[in-house]
Amino acid sequence: MAESNTAENNTASVATLQSEASVPHSLTQDDDKDTLPYTHFSARYRALIVTIAAITSLVSPLSSNMYYPSIQRVRDDLHTTQSGITWTVTAFTICMAVTPLFWSNLADRIGRKPVYAASMFIYTAGSIGCALSKSLTALVISRIIQSTGASAVKGSGAGTIADIYPRERRGTALGIYYLGPLVGPCIGPLVGGYVGQNLGWRWVFWILTIWGGTMCFVAMFVLPETHRRMVSMKHKIQQTNIPKPFSIRNNNPLVDLALIRYPPVYISLYFFAMVFGTYVVNLVGLALAFEDVYRLSQGASGLCYFPVGAGAITGSLSSGRITDLMLRRYQRRQDVEGGQRGSVSPETRIRLTWISGTMFLVSIALSGWIINRHWSLSALLVVQFFTGLGMAFSFHSLASYLIDVFPLKSARITGVQNFYRGMWGAVVVQLFPTMLDSINWGWTYMILVFIAVPGLAGIQFLVSSGEKLRHRFGPH
Repeated sequence: MAESNTAENNTASVATLQSEASVPHSLTQDDDKDTLPYTHFSARYRALIVTIAAITSLVSPLSSNMYYPSIQRVRDDLHTTQSGITWTVTAFTICMAVTPLFWSNLADRIGRKPVYAASMFIYTAGSIGCALSKSLTALVISRIIQSTGASAVKGSGAGTIADIYPRERRGTALGIYYLGPLVGPCIGPLVGGYVGQNLGWRWVFWILTIWGGTMCFVAMFVLPETHRRMVSMKHKIQQTNIPKPFSIRNNNPLVDLALIRYPPVYISLYFFAMVFGTYVVNLVGLALAFEDVYRLSQGASGLCYFPVGAGAITGSLSSGRITDLMLRRYQRRQDVEGGQRGSVSPETRIRLTWISGTMFLVSIALSGWIINRHWSLSALLVVQFFTGLGMAFSFHSLASYLIDVFPLKSARITGVQNFYRGMWGAVVVQLFPTMLDSINWGWTYMILVFIAVPGLAGIQFLVSSGEKLRHRFGPH
């Protein structure tokens, strides 16, 4: 009987989430005086909130990428093997994929502010543990604690943006927020390499400790609570799109993983995961290529990450603005034609993804062959700009699309997409050295491109049929 009740509860939880995606969501009439306001916060206060969320989101990529340049020195200091020290990376990556599911569920239940504060406290404690570690076991455990704290921002940050911005303005804000996760991998190796070389690898973690402690203070005393239901209750105001109160049967965060059965989710997540995994492999591959193929110093290698970082910044900012403009343009067209207000589908958000996705995959293929044939470093850096541009535009468009489909569970759907793309990223990064040894740079990158191509076709299918899929597979 207990198992039957659990199954019914889990099914109900999935149905609740799916019901939000079964119909097109309204574009909030934020500027219409005859309707309720979307948010309690002023424009300046919202800009401050987005800035805090973006800065906090840097902890995850910096914790990974500032550590990489010093990993060989850590191995020597702790007297361990190469396979042993790899566990400090693998444990961090797996934890980063799994724990956001629990943080995102918690953020939707108790609010964003407590999750920010608690996670940054845990992150700071883990960073201190890393800096003081005297053995491999202590370092691995500390990295798990550090990753647990850093991972919370991935879902909570996206949820915060959805709390304070209506859909037709959300893309620009998300573009700013995603600058942290996308740019962090580019500046992390440069900063980490310099600090590790001049101050020692433990100072990498002391700097991260200072960063985490500062963000914990900001979360506790500066960042407001943004959860829409809690803001409405606290200030006794009415807003649009208020989530329903928490139900005990929705308490299991693992239930959210069942959303992979829902066609718009698994179609978009396939390409999402391919883009993310290939991009991470590209960053790891650049570190090897700069050192082994182009014989650059550690400092020069760090500087060579700037083109891909500049492309990522351009893609993230432009994607939000362009897709927001597209949503408003389609809405104005429907208003003129007498259509229903708010009937623009979320699939509008991914209409240009085939262009950015193609740019990304072509750039990856070119990068592989440029490295394989030892062609000009300048050519590689130019191609890497377009790699970052295509990746960031695609990444942002797909993330925004999933939030538009599930606006009242934005943190939880972000946790789900982070789980699947994170697990794929961990797998492909582990396979990358073996693939490189077995074949070569060019064909290794081509294999990754071939795996991703069906996902790009799937995105085009979503653009044309996504609305029908949401109606057909939603609960009746």
